[in-house]
Amino acid sequence: MSINTLARVFTPHGNIVYTANDFRQTLRIVFAGMIALSISSFYNTSYGVFYVVYPVMLLSLVPVFNRHVAKQFIFSAVINCVEMVLIIGFLAKWPVIMTLVVFGLYVMRFRFMSKGPLFLFGSAGVVCQSTMLNFMSYPTSDWHTLIFSNIEASVMAVMLSALMNYLIPDVAPRNPPPRIEKSDARVRHESLLSGTVATMIFVVFQLSDLSDSLSALMAGVLILFPMHYRGAVMSSIWRVVGVMLACLYILLVQLVLYNHSSHMLLMMPLIGLGLAFSARLHVMEKVGAGVGFASVTTIGIMFGQNLHPDTDLVFSDLYRIVSVTVALLGTLTMVFLVHLILNRFEATRFVIEDQ
Repeated sequence: MSINTLARVFTPHGNIVYTANDFRQTLRIVFAGMIALSISSFYNTSYGVFYVVYPVMLLSLVPVFNRHVAKQFIFSAVINCVEMVLIIGFLAKWPVIMTLVVFGLYVMRFRFMSKGPLFLFGSAGVVCQSTMLNFMSYPTSDWHTLIFSNIEASVMAVMLSALMNYLIPDVAPRNPPPRIEKSDARVRHESLLSGTVATMIFVVFQLSDLSDSLSALMAGVLILFPMHYRGAVMSSIWRVVGVMLACLYILLVQLVLYNHSSHMLLMMPLIGLGLAFSARLHVMEKVGAGVGFASVTTIGIMFGQNLHPDTDLVFSDLYRIVSVTVALLGTLTMVFLVHLILNRFEATRFVIEDQ
């Protein structure tokens, strides 16, 4: 069966644009996710979620691969690991100082995202910093395993991205995204808004025992990527819908293969099917972190954490849906309040200027 025949199966009807490049990006996400999950399961990695989510996130958010992309992603992981060791190792005894340092790092990374050229460096750093801080704050975590897993997963994500783009290249050159000119006040608003709310999320997860709420943590952080209030509202709606779709599909897969979920030959086709429809939806939306991206990352998080049939699957899925919804409502409330405060000052006022 040729690749063109497969493309017709995934081509939507109506006025929705789904190009040949979109189809190839879908295939890259699916095959990279399945390979990453196979490697993670074969070696029984302690933090499999890194190995699965990083390649999926990289191939979803960045449809092209080049040296600039590779350097940003790997350097971000290395720098984050060094920062987390210094913060948790030396500042854990002084929580106020540690929180201020975390706030400064968040603001710096969101500023990179707001400026544009180093968006991947900033976004990967935000995700890595949030996850690492959550894992390293619990005494049962093995720091060495966590740090090396994070770096290995980042290198593997870059290698898989390079391999997929080599084996399944685009058929036509892609136009670079339009550059958005932002005023200094808007950059300050976006950096401070996102950095402040991300720090609040960090404080909540430090004060509460939420070690099993990785999906909720990621949901709260990812809806900050638009870096303004209206964008966060839309992103939260997309996130809830995507998480619900992924959880329902995963529950169906687990119930169908309840006693045989340890057989990778049976699991992989169904996992690949879920990744395929989620990735297809993502590339069709063309909005960045939309419903499809939420669904893809949720599949990566849940299968990356090695869900087994001996757990209460109904409770597990419902817990993720409820925890994500609660996290998003709380995050949106904080975004709204910080947005109002920042807009009171001209130096940090969010204004979209006419082009």
